[in-house]
Amino acid sequence: MKLRTKFALVLVVLTLVLGSATYGGLELYKQQALSQSQSSVDESATIAAVQIQSALDERADYVGYVASQPETADFSNANGVIRGVVSNSRFFAAQVVAANGTVVAFDGQIDESVRRDAIGTDVSEESYFRSARYHSASVSDPEYVESRDQYLVVVSAPIIRNGSVRGVLAASIYVSSDTFLEPVEPLSRENQRVTVHADDATLYESRTEFEQSITGRATVDSYGWTVTVQRDRGPLNTRLQQLAFAQGGGLFLILLLIVALWVLEYVYNSRQTRLLLDGFDALRRGDHGHSLQFDSAEEWERISEGFNALATGLDEREKAVREREQRLDVLNRVLRHNVRNEMNVVLGYAELVADRSDDEQTANAAETILDRGERLVSVSEKARWLDGEFDTGDGRTVDAADAVKEVVSDARKAYPDVDVSLSVDGDAHEPTAPSITPAVRNVVENACLHNDNGAPTVDVRVTPDGDDVVVSVADDGPGIPEHERAVLEEGEETALQHGSGIGLWITKWLADRDGGSVSFGENDPRGCVVTLRIPRREGGDEEPARESN
Repeated sequence: MKLRTKFALVLVVLTLVLGSATYGGLELYKQQALSQSQSSVDESATIAAVQIQSALDERADYVGYVASQPETADFSNANGVIRGVVSNSRFFAAQVVAANGTVVAFDGQIDESVRRDAIGTDVSEESYFRSARYHSASVSDPEYVESRDQYLVVVSAPIIRNGSVRGVLAASIYVSSDTFLEPVEPLSRENQRVTVHADDATLYESRTEFEQSITGRATVDSYGWTVTVQRDRGPLNTRLQQLAFAQGGGLFLILLLIVALWVLEYVYNSRQTRLLLDGFDALRRGDHGHSLQFDSAEEWERISEGFNALATGLDEREKAVREREQRLDVLNRVLRHNVRNEMNVVLGYAELVADRSDDEQTANAAETILDRGERLVSVSEKARWLDGEFDTGDGRTVDAADAVKEVVSDARKAYPDVDVSLSVDGDAHEPTAPSITPAVRNVVENACLHNDNGAPTVDVRVTPDGDDVVVSVADDGPGIPEHERAVLEEGEETALQHGSGIGLWITKWLADRDGGSVSFGENDPRGCVVTLRIPRREGGDEEPARESN
């Protein structure tokens, strides 16, 4: 496909993407703006409801406090109690009612005739009396007073003496901004409407409704009052419309700029791109002497400089890799053949000295030579296996449990003085990579070889864990030194920090190659626990478990 055709397709896609992004961004902003406004309105309604709740609770607590005083239970002083309530609060009237519902005293900002008519009347069926008489302090539903065009509520509380209800103290108060509605007045603004309802009664209403609004409601708990805050949505709609026009115009200008830029750069960039692609083709063919020279723009100059530096670097690196491979081949040959063959001679003579020497010190020295020489031969064998078979992994599988059983069987024969036990979960017969055999063998051999306990033991456990097979090898020997663990966990050796062998390295590399892991822990009371985790492998051709290392 030609570049100009691709550009046309890119331009169409870019238009769709930018258009979608612009529309999506506008919708996201719209939703965020609405959400923020909604949260603000909800918060305002909630705060107002909480403050009204607090004011109602405060009045109820006050009446309850007065009713709990000993002098209130003395009905002979009822008028004095009422005057105290009226003078110390915003209650405009109060009454003391006996336990049978008879009004004992009634006073406040009321006509004398009203006061006289009320005394002696039976109010036992009134809700404010029954709520306080048989429950606790309460606030009645708002009641409309036509003469004042206001609502009032009655706050009542039981008068208790010696554990029994002697009567009820009831106080009347108007619902106004001076009593309960003070929190809602600041919310009433030009762009915001506030109403307070109690069932069908409208206790407060600041203005008419808007054509479109964002509404938040909150309930005054325990009293059933509802605070509604409505915010005009008109300004937000206007702002969103202006933003949509601005973003649409910006998108159009961006597309025009892209087209103009393409017209200016197409001919030049297509030629430079072709030269650059030809240069990469030359590098792929191994022609590291190929060079480029772009000088028409700073970016292309840097590209040509970078390409030429890359070509030079690849040439130098290829030479270094070839030299390193030659050195490694020589070192591998020496380690795999020369060292192994020479050590076999050394071991033969050491064994001869150990068998024929009558001197205990000489015999012990020969045994030490045998032990260390066998270790070195083992390292040579592992290096031979690593160089010849490590990279031969394929899709074959082995039975995990059977592979570990064979490793344990070999270890028991090779180390008869070590008690090697095996525990296999019944579900551990899972297909895994053949590398589980050499990986586990290196760990088990390490646990047996370095165990200095008088009665050495090695415990091998095989268990399934999800998609993995877990093999843990626990010994009671001296454990793996901390510096060797650090080398394995950090993944590299240094002059000051290195391991003593390659067995655990092989285990780590095999586990990493097959997507597994190796971890180390402390055994209780002594020793080390090495945990090898190998993933299950689906399918593949199953082969015998044995794999030499």
